[in-house]
Amino acid sequence: MKRFTNEFKVGIFVILCILGLLYLTYKSGKFNFSREGYTVSVIFDKVMGLDTKAPVRLNGVEVGKVQDIKMLYDKGKTQVLLTLWLRKEARIREGAKICIKTLGLMGEKYVDIESFEGEKFIKPGDTLYGYTPPDLDKLMEEADKIAKNVNSLLQEAKKLTENLNGTVQENRVALHNIVKNLESTSKNFEEFSEDIKRHPWKLLFRTKEKKTRRRR
Repeated sequence: MKRFTNEFKVGIFVILCILGLLYLTYKSGKFNFSREGYTVSVIFDKVMGLDTKAPVRLNGVEVGKVQDIKMLYDKGKTQVLLTLWLRKEARIREGAKICIKTLGLMGEKYVDIESFEGEKFIKPGDTLYGYTPPDLDKLMEEADKIAKNVNSLLQEAKKLTENLNGTVQENRVALHNIVKNLESTSKNFEEFSEDIKRHPWKLLFRTKEKKTRRRR
């Protein structure tokens, strides 16, 4: 009985893997837009690397593909016009939110449609407007600016703290005297209050004494 070597087995396995990869590539690249369905148009400011035949997902379920991508020059503004092919059973409610997202670790772009509420559905051939999420690069730039501003504020706060510490050190004796005088005044007031509570007649006596002085 003839035995196959390990090298031969590995070679057969590699060939089968390559054939399987070619088949998957062929199947994923081949999409029949002539099937029963309909198209809608979506206008974006930018599509961030989206290609034709990219998936279209409705509430997370794949329901179609991107059929065509064109540049749109209208009213002094440059935009991108997408033509989406959708299966006939896929129905999008008016007011749906449409944006471009990234799928998985490979970074595949796809059109995401969120359609939850609404009584009416869009019709075939309708034109919708997509939502362009904030650019990550711009967000990083804004974050960097905020970080710089915060750092500048921290430096100013540090300087202010140092100045306050210096002022406190320079006027420590004066502040100590003020606190001491306040403590003495508070103590005298407490003694006076206690004396009045024990001998309330003194308050009447002092009032009469003041009136007598005024008459004189």
